[in-house]
Amino acid sequence: MAGVLDNLKEMGCDIDGAMPRFLNNEEFYIKCLRKFVDDSLFDNLVGTLSANEVEESFKHAHNLKGVCANLGITPMQNIIYDMVEVLRMGEIPVDGLDKMKRVIAIKEEIKRYLS
Repeated sequence: MAGVLDNLKEMGCDIDGAMPRFLNNEEFYIKCLRKFVDDSLFDNLVGTLSANEVEESFKHAHNLKGVCANLGITPMQNIIYDMVEVLRMGEIPVDGLDKMKRVIAIKEEIKRYLS
């Protein structure tokens, strides 16, 4: 498990800041991280962005941003944060799908660390 956390730190994730939210229990953190990378939020957000559904995209992006923050997945959180702010103004981000490609690439990198 320590290898996974070290890899996440190297990615720029705030594992030290996240661990207290998981009672400093690495096993519990990893369990939550596994659920996160398999969550439907990613696909849901891509779908609603593709369909230009601002309100639903905002809900999915906001939820995703919150989970990223709790888990300390800072690189992903920063990308999603920018999207949330545009969606909050009632607009679909022009580069939203490109940003989601970067988010999904980060997710896939994390999945590799977990395998």
